[in-house]
Amino acid sequence: MAGPLTGVRVLEFSQVIAAPLAGQFLVALGADVLKVEPPEGESWRLPGSFAPQESKSFQLLTRGKRDLTLRLDAPAAQAIVHALVPSMDVVLINYRPDVPARFGIDYETLRALRPDLVYTDLTAFGRRGPWALRPGYDGVVQAVSGLLAGEAKLRPDGSPATIATTAIADYCTGIVMADAIVTALLHRARTGEGQQVECSLLATALNLQGVDVMEHPRVDGERDATAARRRTLQAEGAPYDALVALRQRVRWPSPDLFQRCYLVRDGAIAVDAFDRARRDAARRLWAVHACVAGDPGCQRDDEGERSRTASEVASVEARYAALSGVDALAELAAHGIPAARVAVGEEMGTDPQALAEGLFVALAHPGTGPQTTVSHLLRFRGLKLDPRRPAPTGGSDTDAVLRALGHSDAGIAELRARGVIA
Repeated sequence: MAGPLTGVRVLEFSQVIAAPLAGQFLVALGADVLKVEPPEGESWRLPGSFAPQESKSFQLLTRGKRDLTLRLDAPAAQAIVHALVPSMDVVLINYRPDVPARFGIDYETLRALRPDLVYTDLTAFGRRGPWALRPGYDGVVQAVSGLLAGEAKLRPDGSPATIATTAIADYCTGIVMADAIVTALLHRARTGEGQQVECSLLATALNLQGVDVMEHPRVDGERDATAARRRTLQAEGAPYDALVALRQRVRWPSPDLFQRCYLVRDGAIAVDAFDRARRDAARRLWAVHACVAGDPGCQRDDEGERSRTASEVASVEARYAALSGVDALAELAAHGIPAARVAVGEEMGTDPQALAEGLFVALAHPGTGPQTTVSHLLRFRGLKLDPRRPAPTGGSDTDAVLRALGHSDAGIAELRARGVIA
């Protein structure tokens, strides 16, 4: 059956992760997404490439799309874009704010061609302010937004380490952009009005750490005093690891038994006894006492016990160090305590729960062969959302798109000879 966005046509000017991921979400929901990339190929084809112009990351983010190569600084390429836009519902773009106008693909230009166009625009830092025109990728946004210091990960030399598992601001922004487009399409269906939607990696990164960046004078006294102390130490030339350690001591003053990871005989497990009932169950299992007012060894905070005696911490750590992961998880499950093994991503393709949920889909790429990739996040009853098509090869749909616009084979050959298309 058709997806909920069947019939929606999207023109995607994208690179790297966030905007391509948004386009891939729209494909899975049924939209027809035409990706525009330069004749030499989008930059994300190259990192980790295992075949010419092909990488796992690019294939993941481009599956199900069509592909058009255009050298956008050429007037002939801009004319092709302008001929396409009247038939498009959505334009998805992620360039610095000054770039689209140079290529004739800014909102005002394209809105004149399609007044009800949904134009979704991603920048690193937003369209205003002193950083608006700066280039920026996920690693820089992690740093400037506070995400990097919040993780408190350090390299052996004491310098900060990025959140290397995933480009968290990029991936989350891609999901936000897809949601924004669907919302703008709903608005258009109700009012007939198009929309320019602005997204930024910085806005996403701040929202991912809302409690940390939220200002609340009633409860922020200790936090603000620590911030002032940190600024003083920074002015005195204190090393980065000392500055981060000061902040971490305020956030987590002592070990939390109930929400943390434990080493087991064959790896590690994560325990997340978040609510009162689960904590009570864990206390009974581990034979640790409840925090009470006046107990010098265990201090309460507003959310429950975060400060435990050293002997209690050591006792629970020793308990799980002597068990296998299977036995530890069985014990915790028997007491209703949420827990799981600490896995690595490359193991998940054979994970029984992921397979039972149908979280992977098999595709066959025309250039590089069979692959299994993660399926769409959502499930709609009676609808099949995952694209059956793999990522396109570079420019695979260029000739077909130009022919549909009325270009002859000779005209297409001339554009190719001039380097306007690949």
